[in-house]
Amino acid sequence: MKNNITIINKSVFLFLEFFIRKDQIFSWFFLFIIFNNSVSAQGNLFISGNTGPVADAGRDIKTLSKGSIFLDGSRSSVSDGSTIKYHWIFAPGLVLNSDNDFSTEIATELFGAKYLMSVTTYNDVLDVKLADNVPGTKLEVVLKIKDRLGFEDMDTLIVEYFDPTIKKEEPVDTLISAIDSLSFTESDTDSVATKNLGMGILIQSYAREEIPQLDIEIINSIIFNQIQNIGFDAKIYLNKDLKRLSIDNNYSYDCMDDECASINASLINAKYILVWEFSQSEDLFYIRVFDAINYNEWIASDILSGPYKILSESGIYGLDPLVRISVSKVMSSKEFKDEISVLDRFKMKNEAVFALGKYPFWTGLAYLIFDKVFSQDDEEALPKQPPGFPHD
Repeated sequence: MKNNITIINKSVFLFLEFFIRKDQIFSWFFLFIIFNNSVSAQGNLFISGNTGPVADAGRDIKTLSKGSIFLDGSRSSVSDGSTIKYHWIFAPGLVLNSDNDFSTEIATELFGAKYLMSVTTYNDVLDVKLADNVPGTKLEVVLKIKDRLGFEDMDTLIVEYFDPTIKKEEPVDTLISAIDSLSFTESDTDSVATKNLGMGILIQSYAREEIPQLDIEIINSIIFNQIQNIGFDAKIYLNKDLKRLSIDNNYSYDCMDDECASINASLINAKYILVWEFSQSEDLFYIRVFDAINYNEWIASDILSGPYKILSESGIYGLDPLVRISVSKVMSSKEFKDEISVLDRFKMKNEAVFALGKYPFWTGLAYLIFDKVFSQDDEEALPKQPPGFPHD
């Protein structure tokens, strides 16, 4: 009887020991799964964000004193999908606090009480009114962004003040003059005359409900920047800047036809008007330039196809390169020989040649191939040597 009890006790012990060990095994296995999933999740988190944030402050900007600019950080990105906070930092003396109202943004910082140091915002485009500075002054704007892990990136642009009434002295290059004479008519190669006041150009949009007002201002800024890039050496007028000045009450900010735009230009003493608009019936974008006096006769015009399709696929900046090309086309006319230098007009009319010149390797390779294929000077064409040559 005693032996039977002993056997039963041992059986119960072994049974309990099995379940205890089994429970330990399950516990360790459960902990292993939790640890493995945790490590995997953390690994995926770092993998998804291994490229880090990329800050893009946009192009350098040239501006008139006391004007306003658009700071565009829309090309910045974070790979973890978090909402971007744009932290714009301004050089001392660039932005007056009294001229700007950023009370609705996330945060602002000041240099003392006069100048703005920084603005933090969720908006990818920021309209900033600038302080008065001497032409030639160059000041920095820094954009910083972070992802949710704390990784940071930054980018810098330069704001340069300029005065379009100051004529830049350009050295005369006889080679350039010779080249230019091949591409232009005799009347088009007249020497550039000294620019007079009142030779500026007004940028006028007829767009209203087709796109948001902010997008209208962005296109205006793209056109403004491209006119500067091609070397237009006179004042460029934007409606958003004119609103801050004391101008004639007859000036209309809501023009929808060329006659109204020509009246505006005469009120601010601008000689030319560049107009752009969307077609009301087709997917087209029109751009043209004309004289304020003879507004019924266009100097030049261009048409872009499919702007709405581009907007739907790529946003407003999808139009950027196409708009710049159109601006270069309409501004390459000889009518602007007093405002755009001979060299700059030559570049606009021969963009393909200059683009090819950026790639000397390919240019040289193409030359060698053509030379090899079309050369007539092969070995068979060489004169035959006399028999027994060379002579003993």
